[in-house]
Amino acid sequence: MQGSKEQFLLYRLRTHRDSRAFACLFNEHKDPIFRYLKAKLPTVQDAEDALSTTFLRLWNYVITSPVDHVSSLTFTIAKGVIADFYRQRKVDIPLTNEEGEDLPLAGEDGKEGIEQRVEVSLIKRIIPTLKSEHQDVIILRFVQGLSVREAARYLQKSESAVRVTLHRAIKELRIKFEQKHCEPPHVSPNSAGTQGDHPVNRP
Repeated sequence: MQGSKEQFLLYRLRTHRDSRAFACLFNEHKDPIFRYLKAKLPTVQDAEDALSTTFLRLWNYVITSPVDHVSSLTFTIAKGVIADFYRQRKVDIPLTNEEGEDLPLAGEDGKEGIEQRVEVSLIKRIIPTLKSEHQDVIILRFVQGLSVREAARYLQKSESAVRVTLHRAIKELRIKFEQKHCEPPHVSPNSAGTQGDHPVNRP
């Protein structure tokens, strides 16, 4: 959305609480925010509820306060809604849809830098263990398929800062991936061998 049009809609909201102006903002920003919420929350229903909460909070903010960038503000609010969700429920953050299927990793860098070198099934277990800012850039760039410029807009950071964070996030992801692969398989005492060939029982 062009800046002048967005600022006009924000003006209408602050001065007249214009629901039609807010509907325009909602339609412009709901899809990327909903994709982000689906990637971070357990079910589609949770994401839909979080989307409603996010835009309700956005409404309450924009009718009283000046806003420079709706996209970055909405993303910030969504992060807070997600934090509230997990603070209350204390459950894991999945990267699967409601049918249990892995969410795809998107983007050229994602295909070359991640899809070919790590397993999606392991990625979804590792990402929740990354630093919060690393989770965000990984999801925005590789799950949602946003460009660095688009991710920078949502994170309200410079493109260079996002590139640095993305580089560090991928590095952390790969380190944890390698650590997972280096973990020895768990072998129970009973599965190590039969009683007859245990060293203690040998003649």
